[in-house]
Amino acid sequence: MRKIIIVHPGTQHAFRLANAVSVERTDNMILFFSWLTLPKNHILANFNFFRKRIKPINKGVIIKNFLLFEVFLLIHLKINSILNIQSNNPYYFWQIIFGWFLLPVLYFNKKSSVLVTFETCGWPLVKYAKKWKIPVIMDFPSISHELAESLGIGETDYGKKIKSLERQQIDYAISCSNFAKESYNNITSAKKHFSIWLGTDFRSDINNIAPLKKGSVNICCLANTEQRKGIDILLESFNRINKGDIRLHLIGNISPSWVANYCNENNLSLDNIILTGPKAQQDLKEYLLKEHISLHILPSRFDSFGMVVPETMALGIPNIVSPYVGAGEMLQHGIDGYVMNTLSADELTKFIYEYINLSDECKVNLSMAALKKAEQMTWGNYNERIKVIFEEILLEI
Repeated sequence: MRKIIIVHPGTQHAFRLANAVSVERTDNMILFFSWLTLPKNHILANFNFFRKRIKPINKGVIIKNFLLFEVFLLIHLKINSILNIQSNNPYYFWQIIFGWFLLPVLYFNKKSSVLVTFETCGWPLVKYAKKWKIPVIMDFPSISHELAESLGIGETDYGKKIKSLERQQIDYAISCSNFAKESYNNITSAKKHFSIWLGTDFRSDINNIAPLKKGSVNICCLANTEQRKGIDILLESFNRINKGDIRLHLIGNISPSWVANYCNENNLSLDNIILTGPKAQQDLKEYLLKEHISLHILPSRFDSFGMVVPETMALGIPNIVSPYVGAGEMLQHGIDGYVMNTLSADELTKFIYEYINLSDECKVNLSMAALKKAEQMTWGNYNERIKVIFEEILLEI
């Protein structure tokens, strides 16, 4: 029996990959090493504090949690905050320590094993996997730091060093869009690089379409960072169209003080801007429907995929996305959403007005088209794509 060893400290879509391999490759043992990813039947799942870490884990996945590393990270972050230290990255540091910690596990399971890890979570595991002749698959959840820097998002020297080292010790690579995949052209050791588009748990159902509210437009942006997600561009654009009954809902871990400071410094109004804070996946659908959200905007400087795109589309909410959002590859411009040609407040304003000026009938048609497209953006389809590439990879190794 072959062992598929998957290593990722956090959540992201790592558990989805583990699920997909366990469903499609039942002849393998799937070992998933994490810090805190909880199946629904775990005893900690009964506590609301851990709600965001409860994931639908298949029975075929053997999950091993190492909560102590998460505790160490939280302590490290707290110390940095107290001492105002900003020169290092605790996430990278503890991911590397976790890698060293797992080396004995990798060594004693090296026979008939495959290592699957994720960018910044692979060092030093990939180095010794190559030494012990263990095939390595790396999932790149982001674009390359080289392209990110050209788009205005910096990376620490520490982060660049880790990424540059680990990407030269891999056999196969996976990205979640062609946009992300192409950013790694000729800069990894992977003999093959695959694009595997992600999906959503939200079920596409005509009964779930967020109803249009007469005389008002409710726009939202689902994001957990400010600059990378282009919140500054969105705020500038929203101020240009903020007339009448139009509201912008900023949903996620977006700093209210950052928004207030940016608006004050740029003479922008905070009127009709609602910051909800982060919401658990289980609560998001209810909020979007309750608030009659009719349009989602993702003006990111980069998003390798952007899972919020299929999530909103599955509720019949069309999207306006920047040209640097991987999920935009699945949209048909003007039919089931909008893809900006350039990332600017001018361009975004143009498409917001285009949506606002649609008749109610056209808005409903756009919602229906988004709903239909979302049927293609499911985790079931993701599983099928994983099946195909793993069959190809496992035949070669």
